[in-house]
Amino acid sequence: MKKVILICIAVIALGCKSMSYQESSIKIGMSENEFKQANHSAELMSVDQNGINIYRVTSKAMIPKNEPYSFYYFYEGKLTRFIKSDRIDDYKFIM
Repeated sequence: MKKVILICIAVIALGCKSMSYQESSIKIGMSENEFKQANHSAELMSVDQNGINIYRVTSKAMIPKNEPYSFYYFYEGKLTRFIKSDRIDDYKFIM
């Protein structure tokens, strides 16, 4: 029984570690293509005529966070900033 519990704890710990690694691989200045390769679940939320693209990534953590949404702002194909939020449509108001 102890072995089963230890295996479950190890699986949960490894699953959590992969989520944090994915976020840490995203850097300001990276290209939009690199971002899309690192985040297959990223959704394109807005395309601006001024060259601004906004992507949303929803946290899939087992434990709910206060800020489950991350918004990534690209200007002319380069990541310029990202913001975490608790509302799904905040990208419309944060410019």
